[in-house]
Amino acid sequence: MFVQPVDYFLAVWFVLAGVSTAYVAWDQFRNNPEPVVMKWGFILVTLYMGPLGLLIYVLADKEPRPGEHEAFTEPLWKQGVGSTIHCVAGDATGIILAAAVTAALGLPMWIDLIVEYVAGFAFGLFIFQSLFMKSMMGGTYWENVRKSFVPEFISMNFMMAGMAPVMSFLMMGSDMRAMEPTELLFWGVMSFGVIVGFMTAYPSNVWMVARGLKHGLMTQREQEFDKAEEGKREHAHASAEAKATGHRHDEKEHEPEAAEDRPGNGARACLQEHANPGRHGPDGNPGPGHHGSSGHGSAHAEQGIAVFAAIGRHPLHPMLVPLPIGFFVAALLADLAFWVTGSPGAASAAAWLVAGGVVSGTVAAAAGLADFFGNAEIRALYHARYHLAGNLAVLAIGAVSLWVRASTAGAEAVLPWGLFLSVVIVALLGFTGWHGGEMVFGHGVGMRPHRHGARHGAPQQRSGSGHGAHGEGGNGSHGPHGGHGMEPDATVPQLAAVSGVSMLALALGMVAPANWVNLTLSARDVGGAIMPPGMIMDRDTPAEAMLDMAAVHPRLISASYGLDVRGDRELEPRIDNGVKVFDLETSVIRWAILPDVNVDAYAINGQVPGPRLHIRQGDRVRINVTNRLPESTTIHWHGLILPNEMDGPAEITQEPIPPGGSYRYEFTAGQSGTYFYHSHDHVDRQQALGLYGALIIDPANAEDEIPADHDYVIQLQEWLMREGLTFPSMPMDGGQPNYFTINGRAYPSTDTIRMKVGETLKVRFIGTNNGFIHPMHIHGGPFEVIARDGETIPESARFLADTVNVGPGQRYDVVWEARRPGKWLIHCHIGHHTTNNNVEEKGGGGLMVVIDVHP
Repeated sequence: MFVQPVDYFLAVWFVLAGVSTAYVAWDQFRNNPEPVVMKWGFILVTLYMGPLGLLIYVLADKEPRPGEHEAFTEPLWKQGVGSTIHCVAGDATGIILAAAVTAALGLPMWIDLIVEYVAGFAFGLFIFQSLFMKSMMGGTYWENVRKSFVPEFISMNFMMAGMAPVMSFLMMGSDMRAMEPTELLFWGVMSFGVIVGFMTAYPSNVWMVARGLKHGLMTQREQEFDKAEEGKREHAHASAEAKATGHRHDEKEHEPEAAEDRPGNGARACLQEHANPGRHGPDGNPGPGHHGSSGHGSAHAEQGIAVFAAIGRHPLHPMLVPLPIGFFVAALLADLAFWVTGSPGAASAAAWLVAGGVVSGTVAAAAGLADFFGNAEIRALYHARYHLAGNLAVLAIGAVSLWVRASTAGAEAVLPWGLFLSVVIVALLGFTGWHGGEMVFGHGVGMRPHRHGARHGAPQQRSGSGHGAHGEGGNGSHGPHGGHGMEPDATVPQLAAVSGVSMLALALGMVAPANWVNLTLSARDVGGAIMPPGMIMDRDTPAEAMLDMAAVHPRLISASYGLDVRGDRELEPRIDNGVKVFDLETSVIRWAILPDVNVDAYAINGQVPGPRLHIRQGDRVRINVTNRLPESTTIHWHGLILPNEMDGPAEITQEPIPPGGSYRYEFTAGQSGTYFYHSHDHVDRQQALGLYGALIIDPANAEDEIPADHDYVIQLQEWLMREGLTFPSMPMDGGQPNYFTINGRAYPSTDTIRMKVGETLKVRFIGTNNGFIHPMHIHGGPFEVIARDGETIPESARFLADTVNVGPGQRYDVVWEARRPGKWLIHCHIGHHTTNNNVEEKGGGGLMVVIDVHP
């Protein structure tokens, strides 16, 4: 069911997204000459971004004419688009799947964001980057994971920095159907989030393509693909031969008799080659390790990377790093233990472990920095820069985590941000120790030099346009050997700056929304609630408050009633052994208050107000209440003296009546006068939506009744109708009413009371209104106030007035005499309360009734 106008827009949007995706898929596999992984990248992104994805495809990647794809996709901005497409296709898929799963599991929003980040990063790195791109990047799967880690980390950070605020503010905004995967709005928010994430990730992807850290768009034609496959087979054979040659070379290198093979000389030679790979081939020209070569750093692959022990002054760094790793991993485990058990000891232990990790990590990093800045050859290593950037990031995040824990007490020190930072730290530790540590700083002290494959003398065969990256050649999409073709030229300060800014953007995107919305809530907590426009919701607003003020969901409506059906109809009892038995049933209905205005109401016996119960003092009554609402309820008999267990307050005198449940109220009416009944469970919501009715008790002695020619009951109520939805009106921001009714109708659809000059009218004003005071005034002369709150006022104490303030719960019985013919009004004297959505119709609106007096 479409509930809001946005639902219609989203339906059209997703139809367009489906058509756009179908076209991109058809054109990619029929006409566009690029690798299959990029074809699927554009298909997925178009599925997520709809017509915008189609626009990007046509402007940046679709081959305009046969044979022009290479030249068409060559501009850097288009290469940046290709890199971002590849990032978004993988990352967004993981994020969207994680969002659907966490919503179904009912996890809090802050956990949802963390899981989405981890899932997006994992899917992008391990599936889309390393697995799907393996045939183009060359090398083993785990080598590709290692090469892709930092570019994926940077790109994912910027993407999530854009998506996280979108999801937080829109899912926890006014329409929380956005948290339900079964709603169109959920997928609309995901689509919009991907669009924003694409925009925030694009600049960093352009920079990484320009610096050789990521690939851009590529061209792959069928005949060249066959050659590439043959070339990869040749590459694998040559690599096997190179490993055998390298092994023999290592043995010779370690013979003690060879003076020229001393560790220092060999290490310097291989480091220089790694720092300037492929600068010169055998003929003095640029060799295969330069742009267009196969295999990143293929020059150093022939000689290997020297370990730290062979070139360093001391091996302190590799010996010290297990300490911070152990501290930080233990801190993560302590945070997880606190999440599960809530033990304060676990939170305290986590804080001390983080402190230990920061202190020991600082010492270990100092040793590593001494090596880095003391040796130009190490500084030139590509992996050394990754390792340094990762170490510094770990320390920085560790310091932030320690500050958060020190400045925040209790559970807030761990959940959510302490735990999140621990996860990030451990992930970065895995990266720095795996990607750079063993290869550069000798975390495997005493190991043989690593070998990454053999050098190939033949220059790379160009198979397409595009910038190379961690998987492609410098000027071609991928060569016949499918390996790296360009040594990234990003400097350590550049990597550190971009990585740092990406982490800062990520932190802001994840944390900043917590200042405005309550991220501790889950989809199950808020149940797809829709809040009234203008309602103030902040980080402290609980789920219970949101559900209390939420709109009546149109899907819950069981019946609709027009103006031909009246409320306050008198209900005839059935007699059971002298007991008057009334059956009441609550339900959700659509109720007409004006010819063109319907409210979604909580009703009793399908009417608003509920049926009038008319009994006599001394009667024994039994009221069977059956609850058909989507929430629990009770009934309170306002003003009556009765047994406590029959009074009705939920969780005080009785258990609430659950949906589908029933409760029997039974008592003897010991009083007489004007009373009423109403819900006493979530009163501000249920009574404001129509769950009330009049209870008129005649005196046992009929002579005690103050006579009048006409008797009319007025039950007052306020309504809030916005954007086609009905909300419970309340005296608070966003809850102010815009419609007002007497007995379930707004003027000019209220009753007209007809009488003659000289007749009297008893008006029973009942304050069924929930949060507002109404000064009720009658034109044509004063009335006599004869009873208040069900109690008859002694004749000597009765008084004349023309206005009484009817507050919530109050009742006034007044007698008015028709002195002159004409149309006289009964109305609230607050002007706004005599309008319909601030508009007057036929002289008024809302709380107005006409008394038509004839001669």
